[in-house]
Amino acid sequence: MGGAGGHMRHPHDLNEVDSGQDVIALFRAIPAYLKSKEFEGGETSSLKLDGSNNGLRLVYRDGRYQFAIDRGSKGELDIQGVTADQLEDRFKSKPVIDPETGEETVKQHGMVASSSLLLNMMNVPLEERRDEMFRVLKELGFLVEEEGRLIPDPTKYLSIEYVERKAFDHPTDPNLGRANVIFYPFDFIAFHGVSEFFEMVLKRTGDVVRSGPKPGPEDAGPGKPIPYNRQALSELVELVTPYAPEEFRVFGPVSLKVAAAAGEEGAEDDITGALEQLSQNIERALNTNISIRVRADPNEPPLTMTLEDWLQRAKNFNYQPNIRLTNGKKVSPFHKNIHKALIVDGISVPELVDDPEMGQDQCDLSGKLHDCEKAIYGAIFIEAARILGNTVKKSLMPAVEEFGPAVSHEGIVIDAGMRFGKKKTGHAFKITGEFIVDASGGAYAVNRGEELPGLREDEEVELDIVDAEVADPEGTAAGTDVVALVPGAFKPPHRGHLEMVEKYAQDATKVIVLISDPLLSSRTLEDGTVINASHAKSMWDLLTNHLSNVTVGIYKDPEVRSPMGAAYALAGPPQDREAAMAKVVADPPIEPIKPGSEIILGASTKGGDEKRWSGAEKYVGGGPGGDLVLRDPAVTAKEPTQHSTEYMRILSVSPLKEEMPSVVKGKNPMDFHASDMRYLLSKASEDAEAVELLEDFVGGPKTVKEFLTILGIRSGSSEPELEAPLEEMSAQGVAGGGAVEGGAGGIGPLHRSGSDKPAKRAKKKKKKAKQKEYIDLSLVDEVLELLIERGIIL
Repeated sequence: MGGAGGHMRHPHDLNEVDSGQDVIALFRAIPAYLKSKEFEGGETSSLKLDGSNNGLRLVYRDGRYQFAIDRGSKGELDIQGVTADQLEDRFKSKPVIDPETGEETVKQHGMVASSSLLLNMMNVPLEERRDEMFRVLKELGFLVEEEGRLIPDPTKYLSIEYVERKAFDHPTDPNLGRANVIFYPFDFIAFHGVSEFFEMVLKRTGDVVRSGPKPGPEDAGPGKPIPYNRQALSELVELVTPYAPEEFRVFGPVSLKVAAAAGEEGAEDDITGALEQLSQNIERALNTNISIRVRADPNEPPLTMTLEDWLQRAKNFNYQPNIRLTNGKKVSPFHKNIHKALIVDGISVPELVDDPEMGQDQCDLSGKLHDCEKAIYGAIFIEAARILGNTVKKSLMPAVEEFGPAVSHEGIVIDAGMRFGKKKTGHAFKITGEFIVDASGGAYAVNRGEELPGLREDEEVELDIVDAEVADPEGTAAGTDVVALVPGAFKPPHRGHLEMVEKYAQDATKVIVLISDPLLSSRTLEDGTVINASHAKSMWDLLTNHLSNVTVGIYKDPEVRSPMGAAYALAGPPQDREAAMAKVVADPPIEPIKPGSEIILGASTKGGDEKRWSGAEKYVGGGPGGDLVLRDPAVTAKEPTQHSTEYMRILSVSPLKEEMPSVVKGKNPMDFHASDMRYLLSKASEDAEAVELLEDFVGGPKTVKEFLTILGIRSGSSEPELEAPLEEMSAQGVAGGGAVEGGAGGIGPLHRSGSDKPAKRAKKKKKKAKQKEYIDLSLVDEVLELLIERGIIL
């Protein structure tokens, strides 16, 4: 699920789940929940579907109400709402070159066609069946009545799944096709429900650009599902279905039903018997033995308890802060790789977790929630979600039987309000079973591969990250006469490079950042701006001005074009080192490496990157028996850094994500990529969100501004002049309750409650309003008061 879909919580993510005992109580309460009238009526549960998620909300634009796409980003078009005529502005076409002919054509973004069909399905009945549509939209909260006028609420959106099958590669049934992972028997559009955007704040200025509730630390994505009138949504689905794309079926939330007792063939539907069987299956699942090696000694047996016993002692905790592993990486205790290491692979906790509080090489489960204990309980919560989730899913079927058994799908969703013990869930949550650790399985499922990072187990954690241009080293062991050589193109350098150099600087006597200056290779931005070695040095000087033992230099030698060659030259035979140092442009000049020094050659653990230094002993110090000592690159290679959670939160809903090089090329965008940074630098003159994302690359807004100045780029945050209809801008202040861009809500010639005809429009003076990128709320209020005072808005 992408776009405005957001993050759906697992049982252990719920605020009400304070411990493993609450997890037990929640799953034991599910059979009773499945007996409830709300569940039987299809009002409180749904199948989790796998397509393209779209957020649609109502706006008032060009003198009429209409639906608009909103992907939930901080971008101007999303905030004002992307209407049908703006789709190609929001979803840019891309040039495509035929590999055989070299001919360049333009490929339309896939979201343009699907979004156009969705908007047509919603907007045509809004015109043709106006009163019926207005009635259900009021009941769903999309239209708010104020003084006889109906104002679109820009915080509310419809969460819709669009599934158009592209691949028909099912191993046994050619009639089954898939858009992403799950195979389906037909194309369809499904309404998940009503959601609400979280408040969004521009990090750089603190301006509120979207109104809504503030997200909690456990929230991810742009918004969350909220309670709504299911009958009204069913009526909306019925109204728009005749206008759906040809051959598409349209559904409301696909509700669930209890399968036949014990799943036996030929068994008649016996709800009571089936639920009794489910209760017994849950107890059997809780009685599953789980072994975890809490001691480092391989001769010591693992600690084995039932899942129920583990959960009885497990405490829940926030997913942050992350825990540190023995390889130096920080990860969430709820990540599926922690689960795999401890429960599947049998790695001992001391081998995996770097916990200074762990005594005698064992985790004692003291209840103080040190890192080792968090790792164990995080793995247990994931295992509980897997085992118990599978058990529940096997007992359910979608109401639309063509979808196949629930266990074949990603999961099921249970709305907020389910009672367990003395508590009640405050958020909707999902039960995924096997999909929480392995996105494969079931008659309708295929392997989906890795997903983008999200919360807890959804976080993507790769333990080796580096850009292909340069080895990204981290620190080394301590030494009194140690020189670390960190070579690379660095076009441009970023925080991932800096943090590694900082770690080297803690242990080495001297760190030399060596910028190669190849004659035949360059890195450019989209407008043709070349990032050269001088730019890289100026940027490095800014980044390292707090490190007294780090020197940045450019290696200028037309015969040595690679970063590795430059490093070998500086650490080569004693008779050549002085001449090599003379080719380094640095201030102050770099002195030749002294005999007897230990040499560290910068390397990362990314994909065995340290192996590129294989054979380095032949060159360092003149070869074996030379006057320099090479530290083993396999030992000194370091784990790199990753982007912050906030960066990933912003990127996940940003229009920029769709063209981000790492995303386009199938790489992990949480890794630091120089190509991603160049892309954002290219967009910085026109897109304030690109400037905000750049802050995570360099450490803050001041450094971003200095980097842009070095490259001669004018920041997109420097008050661009935007033109927008005055009526829309004033409307945002009313409907949105905050400062936003453009006209996402509406207060124009609005539909009067109880009238069959739209109210007559008051004449307005036509004028253009120059607007700052984010309107100041006080200015909106002043303009609105003036319009009311003059009778322009009634």
